[in-house]
Amino acid sequence: MPKKQSRAAKPSRRATTGPDPLRWFSGADSISENLVRKELGNLRQRKARELEQNGKLRQNNAKQLSELEGSSLPDLSDPKKAKALAALLASHEKLAGQKLAAPVVKGGLGGVLAGEISATLVPPFDFDVVIPTELAGPPADVSGSSSKASGQMSASAISSSDHGFGGGSMFTTVGVYFHPPTAGTLSVSAKPKFSFQWWTNSLGTSLVRSFGSVGLTVFGVDVASQTTGAVGTIVSGAHETTFTWDKTQSGQIDLDFESDVEGSASTSLAVNHTLVYLLFVEVDVGVEGVGWPGSLAGAKLSVTVPSISYDYRVTQVVSA
Repeated sequence: MPKKQSRAAKPSRRATTGPDPLRWFSGADSISENLVRKELGNLRQRKARELEQNGKLRQNNAKQLSELEGSSLPDLSDPKKAKALAALLASHEKLAGQKLAAPVVKGGLGGVLAGEISATLVPPFDFDVVIPTELAGPPADVSGSSSKASGQMSASAISSSDHGFGGGSMFTTVGVYFHPPTAGTLSVSAKPKFSFQWWTNSLGTSLVRSFGSVGLTVFGVDVASQTTGAVGTIVSGAHETTFTWDKTQSGQIDLDFESDVEGSASTSLAVNHTLVYLLFVEVDVGVEGVGWPGSLAGAKLSVTVPSISYDYRVTQVVSA
């Protein structure tokens, strides 16, 4: 027989009456938001080191190319060129000052499906995280927000106009916990709605980068190891990218933007009762540049997550 969704009198996070059955599987009693922030923070620190190493390599390559092709910067004593440079800087600053409105979505109904453990969870979610990252050099202007109460996130990164290689990124999440009672398969899906804006201004061979992404991630956390002070306790995971860009073309002026884009992502993995799983939508934006005249970049995302759904199926053990 087909599964039927339980009825709900009004929109709610979990459409049930009496004791919340999903509480048994949430894992909220065995994990804290501080632990979530610590684990995700460790991951972001490693990514920041990789980002900085990659940036230095690309900067050196741009320098070598510039020496081969000659000077990459215009003559500032030329009034026409100086005026054009000032106009490009003004355009960068104007884009940097614009704010992206949070996409509006219709309110949803949380619910539990009969049969295997299937649920659609609407805000308020269990946790939210905001992690900024700065590269060495002139600091980028990075900002972000995340609300588990509304499911809304924003992230922005704007490179500095000061001379010297620099950059930064902003990472945000909203998500829920899940603790399976035994081994099984967990499938997770979400349909975030988002608006984005990015741009790059690069003269000659000047290094530049603007990147951004929206994705759905599942991490399995070994909560028990926290009692021993262990680090790096994210031991399994799955990820699906909803939307992304990564623009690094030098010698060009480029931009793109769009509002209220409907996204969709789903992923699955094998799970077991020894781990608590973090199910979350993530936003990541970042920029790199060498200042002005040279290169400038911007990256912005505004995201609303109306719900996160999962389906958990127990692994069947067949006896001989």
